[in-house]
Amino acid sequence: MQLELFKGLLNKVKEGENKTCNKCRLTLNISSFSKHSGSNYYRPECIKCNNELSKVRKELKDIYGDPPANYICPICNSTELDVAGKGNKRNGSWVRDHDHKTDSFRGWLCHKCNRAIGSFDDNVAFLQRAIKYLERSLDEH
Repeated sequence: MQLELFKGLLNKVKEGENKTCNKCRLTLNISSFSKHSGSNYYRPECIKCNNELSKVRKELKDIYGDPPANYICPICNSTELDVAGKGNKRNGSWVRDHDHKTDSFRGWLCHKCNRAIGSFDDNVAFLQRAIKYLERSLDEH
């Protein structure tokens, strides 16, 4: 049910309306955005930024390939078996994580951890505040 509510929020933009790209921050006509594959909602980045991101992902794949056998996610300590089928099925269990400002490779993460740090805009201060928040709530119980 929560996923359906979330998708509904993402799909609020209608044909002819504008949307702001989460990468270049330009407000563009919705025709400048593509829909998620197999979905009915628009991607958060414009087509131009998505194409640039796809190019970076391909270059990282060519350079760094896949993680070593028996790899474990450095954030959640999950194995490939633990994370299998829980992310982008087309691209496998692991994501080649990179710094979006410098395009430098940081390592491999599971999809869940990659989405989590992405949700915090890769911002260390946000993550530190989230940790303090969680620790505070543990202290209260």
